[in-house]
Amino acid sequence: MEQKLVRYNTKLQKLASVDALTGLWNRRSMWEYIRAVEYDYEIGNAGFVSIAIADIDFFKRINDTYGHDAGDEVLKAVAELFMDKMKTYGRVCRWGGEEFLFVFYGRNGDAAYDLQEIYDEIHRLTVSYENEEIRITMTFGLEEYDKNDGMEMAIRRADEKLYQGKETGRDKIVY
Repeated sequence: MEQKLVRYNTKLQKLASVDALTGLWNRRSMWEYIRAVEYDYEIGNAGFVSIAIADIDFFKRINDTYGHDAGDEVLKAVAELFMDKMKTYGRVCRWGGEEFLFVFYGRNGDAAYDLQEIYDEIHRLTVSYENEEIRITMTFGLEEYDKNDGMEMAIRRADEKLYQGKETGRDKIVY
């Protein structure tokens, strides 16, 4: 009975912390991680930390052209790529809709610019859906964490850079 309760609690924990569609952490779980990273940084264990926010360019067009199921397939394919790549760099979550938040643990902004590898992989990604080949681009905003400003400000600045990238042509990394 005790093992059954442990398995059930583990399942509930996963349901509460993971985005059901993509399998990535959800926003709430990422905030828990971010708070732990801030603490590590304060006590000198984190070194550098950088934040990136990314958004799939023209995602609404994908849904309008191919349907929402195709959009879901795109989200799942992108999430799988992110999970694979972020094993080396840090953590990623589905921040909302077609937006993703990355935490690069132990990496300053220049080192986190390894985001270029993820960006390049996105360009190679093809999502097959009902005999259609869907290709996407993404825009990224990257910001280095500064403990004087806090994590919320780093996220806000990364988001501002994301929107700067969107306003200046999309399909880029703004740092």
